[in-house]
Amino acid sequence: MRIRRVFRSVSTFVGQLFGAVLKAVVTSIAIGAFAFSLMHYMGVPVPNPHDLINGLSQLAKILS
Repeated sequence: MRIRRVFRSVSTFVGQLFGAVLKAVVTSIAIGAFAFSLMHYMGVPVPNPHDLINGLSQLAKILS
């Protein structure tokens, strides 16, 4: 009985954690897309997606 309670509480925690992470990722993507499109609309020079991915990979190399 006690193991089931522990398993159930851990399972609930992991489910809520996954939900929170998913919401954070979706919100970040939505805000980023809005900011990107707003900057493009205002005429601010924005980098192309290849440059963004290249910069992120370089940042990951530096931080690792």
